[in-house]
This record gives sequence, C-alpha cells and structure tokens, in this order.
Amino acid sequence: MKTLIMTFALISSTVAANLPSEFDRDIYISGEKIFDNKCSECHVKSMPIPLLMKNFLEENNQTLKLKAPTGNEISFRLKQQVGHKEDMEFHLIQTNDFLKDYLFNPNLAKTICLEGVIKHFEVMPSMKDKITEEEIEEVNHFLYFLEGFNGINEYYHDETKF
Repeated sequence: MKTLIMTFALISSTVAANLPSEFDRDIYISGEKIFDNKCSECHVKSMPIPLLMKNFLEENNQTLKLKAPTGNEISFRLKQQVGHKEDMEFHLIQTNDFLKDYLFNPNLAKTICLEGVIKHFEVMPSMKDKITEEEIEEVNHFLYFLEGFNGINEYYHDETKF
C-alpha cells in the first residue's frame, strides 16, 4: 500500500511539473463550465481531429452533422492562426483579444477555421450582452489548453497530420 501511494505521488508531481506556468486549473474549470453553459448548444466540446477532418473533408458533415466547429478545433486553430506562439503568456492575451472580437462581432472574414470546415456553418450570432469579457477570458483559457499545450499536441505544428 505504501508503495502504491508513493508511486501515485511521484506520477502526480511529474504530471504537475510538466504543466506550463501559464496554466491555471481553476480558470480552466471555470472556463469549461462557461463553455458548457453558453457555447455547447452549438459547439461540441471535443472530438478526435482525424474523425472531424474525415467528417468535413470526405463526408460533407453528413456523418456527425455538427452545427459549429468543436471546442478542440477552435483550440487548435486559435493556437495555430492567432498571434505569436513563441511566448505563451502573450499568446494567451492575443487569443483572448481575438476571441472577444469574434464573439462580439462575428464575421466570416475573421474565421480561423479551415475553409473545408467553415463552409458547413453559418456565421455565429453575436454574443454581445450574452457573455462578459471576464467570461470570455476564462473560456479562452479553457479553449487554449483544451487541445494540448504548445509543442505537446501532436497536431499543433503540422496540419498535414490530419
């Protein structure tokens, strides 16, 4: 029993040590709750990226019949398409600014999603007066870390993998 507890403690400390300093579990959990309450009516939280790409690019969204990009697609595209990913703290600010602008003033010209994905959806309605800037900041934190951390997610740097 003692060995089991020591092994668990070692694994837990190793996992925690690998988390970026910018990751805040409380903000992540709060952002996830806000996402569940305010976004999940249209956005599924997460699905395997290869399944999503097959659905959109080969099956014309007929298999999954999604209403909007998934949270993990948004997570991936935010990190891939917005700002300078070399500095995670600054990148979080940039993705938050983008998300706030897009949620309050959605426009197809601002989309970060792949053309083969976005063609299946209408532009989302504005979330002005439906979500606060503080809530957007928390949702941004959740989305940013939902699909892996910078450099760890297998799809983060190479879109040819899907």
